[in-house]
Amino acid sequence: MRIAPPDHDRLTRLALETVSEAAAEAQEQIVDVTWGIRLALRWLMISGVIKDWHVRQFVEAIGSPIRDAYNPHVEWRSRADVAARFVDFCHQQLGLPCGFGPPQRHRERRWYDEMLDPDTGRAQPWLMCNRYRPGERETIRQHFGAKMWRETNDGPAIVHPKDPGWVVRQVDGALVLDQMTWGFPVVLTGRRGQPLKPKPVNNARMDKLGGFWKRWTGPEHRCLIPAMAYAEAVGPSGEMTTTWLSIRSMPVFAWAGLWRDSEEWGPVYTGVMTDNAPELAHVHDRSPVILAPEDWPTWLSGPADGLAQFDRPWPAADVIVDATPVRWRDGGR
Repeated sequence: MRIAPPDHDRLTRLALETVSEAAAEAQEQIVDVTWGIRLALRWLMISGVIKDWHVRQFVEAIGSPIRDAYNPHVEWRSRADVAARFVDFCHQQLGLPCGFGPPQRHRERRWYDEMLDPDTGRAQPWLMCNRYRPGERETIRQHFGAKMWRETNDGPAIVHPKDPGWVVRQVDGALVLDQMTWGFPVVLTGRRGQPLKPKPVNNARMDKLGGFWKRWTGPEHRCLIPAMAYAEAVGPSGEMTTTWLSIRSMPVFAWAGLWRDSEEWGPVYTGVMTDNAPELAHVHDRSPVILAPEDWPTWLSGPADGLAQFDRPWPAADVIVDATPVRWRDGGR
């Protein structure tokens, strides 16, 4: 039942403001459901604005960890919309103008995936490349002139975070082809301080290499990630399709990467990203750092203070854009 405007009091408006702020924050990250938020929800329920099932749904939407490891972007966007609709419903019940108000700008941003910023442990508000085609093992080995480091299975045709993927690194001056898990594990803690399941951080921003990533920017931790194409999600939430990007002049190219040994998953690697070329910004605002063959030695063994020269996109004129009708949620095949 809708409450008449004269029945509004300061506590109800304060409660509405509290849940509105929580819903706005949920557009960007998982929210810590504080006692203040719970008290606000309780007051709105006592006031007859919402029911207990509204509370459960809202708390689930803003505060629970993302469960869908394969399509987290879909779950994330769906939850953010639930939180926004909850606030609109409260406004309607109170006879107030609908709309998310100032936080509307959050809802207009493109949220495609739950990517962790290792500096903060929070989800990043940008999707980095999180699937790519590496190509055949022998083709890769010959292209890079590398020796097999150890015998392994071929791995998937399309690599997703936590999948095994090929990595070229330098050992005693020679290039070797190794297989590692894609994504540095980052272990967060739950509300009670308990360790949560590790999350893969499969991309490192070039402009962040001086922070969290600095310990792995030495030559001993640099690598090349062989790829034939990488994918981006394009389109509105729920209707995103897969766009593949490849390099016209290089059927197999080298994506700048970092690697390390981890206790959780063994050897792991991550790809370095930079701002995209303006001509390709409609696909995504970032792109992998792609290295020309003559730049491989510098990336693998040059001084760390010289890496900034690679903070640039590959020329757009040499990039092939293949926009497919394949839904992103289906794995981008």
